[in-house]
Amino acid sequence: MRHKGMWQRIKLVFKRISTLEYAPRYSRLAGEISSFEPLLHKRIIETDGKEDQWALQSLALLEQAKIYLRELKIDEGWKSFHAAKRLEIFGMNKHERLALARSVCKETNKLSDWRRDAVITLLSGKKEEVSEAPDAEILAHAIELKDDYYNNQYYTNRLARSLASLLFILLFLVIGSIVFYFSVYSDSCSGEIPTSLNMTGYLIGVLLFGILGALTSAILFTRTLSKSSRINELSTSRLLVISKIFIGAGFSIFIFLILRSSVAQHISLFSFSLSTPIDYFTLAFVSGFTERLAQRSIDLIIGQEKQEKTRSAGSESNG
Repeated sequence: MRHKGMWQRIKLVFKRISTLEYAPRYSRLAGEISSFEPLLHKRIIETDGKEDQWALQSLALLEQAKIYLRELKIDEGWKSFHAAKRLEIFGMNKHERLALARSVCKETNKLSDWRRDAVITLLSGKKEEVSEAPDAEILAHAIELKDDYYNNQYYTNRLARSLASLLFILLFLVIGSIVFYFSVYSDSCSGEIPTSLNMTGYLIGVLLFGILGALTSAILFTRTLSKSSRINELSTSRLLVISKIFIGAGFSIFIFLILRSSVAQHISLFSFSLSTPIDYFTLAFVSGFTERLAQRSIDLIIGQEKQEKTRSAGSESNG
């Protein structure tokens, strides 16, 4: 049991050191808990609510938030803390609930459309201003909608930071691999890439540049989708982004194989000459960056095959 506790402390210390966002988030939650706790005790004493359920549950949630804070579970700690504050509403008088409801209505400008409309409807019935103190249950529900919005935002931001870190680490590794690749395959005398490579050299280079293009596309993709997507989690989905990288890398190999085959002679998309490895690497980057190039080449290949079949069928009928 002693070793287990020591190992837990080591893990917490490592997490604290390795997490850049730890210090400000920890300090903010710790400050909120320390300032709210005496106010909660004061309210319980003033309302003589030591045995009331709202007071007991609020104190229990506040203690749970402290435990989460010690374990560096910041998001869980915030949820417990917000729930404790919502339960405090049941110990407020009408004047306090009215003031809090008006404050929440002013804050709805930061919320998404449907949450803003729902909160205003609950508190004021779509009037310009809250005129009467809402019931504790209604006010707590309105604040829960607000808290859920902020919790979702923090969760999405954390996913975005994690995904961005992964993408930039992969980008750094790929660029390092490309530098190493050039150092291996470059001419030892002139320091330039030879005019021709064996198939292994071509495949490695094409794959590296295809991944580089796919990573660049993935980084831009996440930035664009985060602004346009109605479901924010889509823009931070590792499965979606990593699959885009693999698809881009696979397409770059696919385009290279087409270019090295006799099929390329009959496709107008490839009506340009490729003479050096750099030409292939450049096209591999473009192929990795956009899947549409590969999709268009597939359509052209299928269309070419259909035309040949039509011609052969026509010649047989004429014969």
